[in-house]
Amino acid sequence: MRTMIFDDNKKNAGDLWQEYEPYIRKLCSYKLKSLPDYIDDCIQDVFLVFAEALNNGKNIEYPKAWLTMVANNKIKDIYAQAKRKAEKNVFFESQNLDNTYSGVVHDEYFSIEDEQIPVLKEKVVNMLDDKEQQLLYDRYTLNKSISIIAKEHNTTENNIYQKLFRLKQKTKMLIEKVLNE
Repeated sequence: MRTMIFDDNKKNAGDLWQEYEPYIRKLCSYKLKSLPDYIDDCIQDVFLVFAEALNNGKNIEYPKAWLTMVANNKIKDIYAQAKRKAEKNVFFESQNLDNTYSGVVHDEYFSIEDEQIPVLKEKVVNMLDDKEQQLLYDRYTLNKSISIIAKEHNTTENNIYQKLFRLKQKTKMLIEKVLNE
């Protein structure tokens, strides 16, 4: 494997990426706040384009400016893709829903007494393990931000988003299980 050396500052590709990666991460994190699940993908895509350009012998005179341009283009692509996906979903939702399957509405769910709700909630929460309970408590009771939770758990924000998503799915299933008992 050959290493590309830049004449003007004598740095190899790995050194340059180490130098500019925090800047690219901040840029992607800031511009993709509304699509946080795509931040890491954007950073990886920028790196891949950078590595491919260097591997093909491209002379990048101003690496920070070049990486910024690539990141901005990737971010535009991500938003365009998200917009297309949203438009596709709106199309399906706006169709005539009279003849579509809407699922079964369980009337017994609506007949729960107010006094039963805390008991049922406790039952569902007790079915979760300690880590899951703590994550729910931190996020929804203490209203901690994802970034704070990620720092406390020594992991990435994306990992916390994924854990919360799975935990919501699991909790929904447990709620149905408890209500059907």
